[in-house]
Amino acid sequence: MQVSKEIEELNDLLRGRWVSGLWNLDHAERQSDPKTRVKPHLWRWQEIYDSLLQAREKISVDRGTVERRVIRLVNPGMAETEMTSHTMLLSFQLIQPGEVAPAHRHTMAAFRFILQGRGAYTNVDGQKMVMEDGDLILTPQWAWHEHAHEGDEPMVWIDGLDVPFIQSLQVISFQPYRQGRLPVSEGIDPGSYYGMTGPVGEMDAPSMPFLHYRWRDTYPSLQRLAHGNGNPYDGVALEYVNPVSGGSALPTLGCWTQLLRPSEHTKAHRHTSTSIYHAFRGSGTTMINSVPFHWEKGDTFIVPLWSWHEHLNRSNTEEAILFSMHDLPILKAFGLYREETESNPST
Repeated sequence: MQVSKEIEELNDLLRGRWVSGLWNLDHAERQSDPKTRVKPHLWRWQEIYDSLLQAREKISVDRGTVERRVIRLVNPGMAETEMTSHTMLLSFQLIQPGEVAPAHRHTMAAFRFILQGRGAYTNVDGQKMVMEDGDLILTPQWAWHEHAHEGDEPMVWIDGLDVPFIQSLQVISFQPYRQGRLPVSEGIDPGSYYGMTGPVGEMDAPSMPFLHYRWRDTYPSLQRLAHGNGNPYDGVALEYVNPVSGGSALPTLGCWTQLLRPSEHTKAHRHTSTSIYHAFRGSGTTMINSVPFHWEKGDTFIVPLWSWHEHLNRSNTEEAILFSMHDLPILKAFGLYREETESNPST
């Protein structure tokens, strides 16, 4: 926009008063579609696991030095912040036999999705939850938590947090636990603290606590649903449901698990929420804005907001399973969630 001398003088005056005229907004920047700095990207398991092993040799877990042995996934579009997206952070953590990751709490919500190993547990506010492959364990905001390993082989899991979102609100708080080990409430019946999964949008809200979703319960649910039609855009999709609210697992983070049947190819859609996927089993290809991302077991990839995407199971004999995290609850809470499909662009 051509700026006259009079407008320049007015802008100079307003600038000194810490105000600004709307006329300075470039109308060309008023976009019709959402845009993001987050880029589609795929992280290979071989490189992630090697990074964890390298860290194992050089990083000791101990209060006062390094409390967690964690490798964060950095999106190429978020290099300056070292975050996975503008709202979410996905990391991998390795804990050795005999180690204790000291207790602390923070305003960020978190979850653990267990990948391999046996004998470790997470203690959340006194609730001891033993980790098994495929389990999902929640750490709500401001809940005391520590990790300990009583087994004989390394444990590896995914950490998912809402760090960048909480950071953008400028409400990050962190507090270490100063009384030694976090006590375990032995009187609690662990069976009453396990969560639920259900088809997206189809769960009621029973009144019960929640923290731990066991794979031994989740996988049979996936298999039962696999006999039906599934979701045309996500395959056989289950959302981890908060049994108290009936909503997403955490107020700021949604977690899903999806099964793609042999040779299944989903339809393309896009939405204003960002999704990060981990290939828990099998292999496949995800098209993101017409670019193929070929994934194998253990790989992780991100679908930025408003990106067309579709999934394909490359095997004609074996199932593929994706675990994923989403910032969908944030978008829905503010009425900003929108979705488009190829057949219905105005959804």
